[in-house]
Formats: sequence, C-alpha cells, structure tokens
Amino acid sequence: MAKSPSRPADSLLVNPGKSSRLQEMRQRATTANQPAPAPTQPTFRAKDENLSPELTLARQLIDQRLSEIMAALPVGKQRSLFKIRFGMEPAQIKALPIKQIFSLLEINHTQFNNLSANMKQVADLNYNGRQSN
Repeated sequence: MAKSPSRPADSLLVNPGKSSRLQEMRQRATTANQPAPAPTQPTFRAKDENLSPELTLARQLIDQRLSEIMAALPVGKQRSLFKIRFGMEPAQIKALPIKQIFSLLEINHTQFNNLSANMKQVADLNYNGRQSN
C-alpha cells in the first residue's frame, strides 16, 4: 500500500490546550449539557409550621415527586412537557385534593395507604391545607 502524503495543514491546527477560545467553547458546551440541580428539601414559611405532620409529609412527598419528574425532563421544555404528560401545570396540580395528586403522580407511601382518621382528613385537603373546590 502506498503511504498517504503528509498534509501541510496538520501543522496549522491549534493544540486545544493552548487556545483560550476553544477552552471557553468547551466549558460553555459542558455547562449547557448539565441538568439543572434538583432543589433540596423545600423550605416552608413560618405560617406553615402550624400544619399537621400528615399534611407536611404529604407536601414533602409531592414536592419530591414533582422535582424528580421535572429533573427528568429536558431543560427549557419542562413546563410544556409536564403539561402534555399530566394535562395541567404543577401549580394547578397543587389545587387538587391530595388523594387525587397522589394517584396522578403515582406516589405510594405506607401512611397514606392505611388512611387513618387523620390521613382521611388530609386526603381531602389540597396542597395548601384548604378544602379543594
């Protein structure tokens, strides 16, 4: 086989480590491809401290599930894809009764499966602790 001729253009290529523009482009590409950090534990306001422990647990489970779903969707299209998948936006879901939110988001928790007296009262409330419409 014949040897391929050497290309003089190879000497014109810039070493990627020596080019500040290429390094900047590489950094922008890597940061753009990283998913947005999932929010940690939700922070509750001072007025939310008087909520029942069952409602607080339900809110934490809902927030956790919503953040998991949103993190799985591509950045920039999260709200529109969420609305397509569930038929409403996250804020509208929080207006539904908790038992309906749990079934819609497919949340299973042992305390809410047993439905004690306190759990039955909480299951009819919405995310904010008010009676749903």
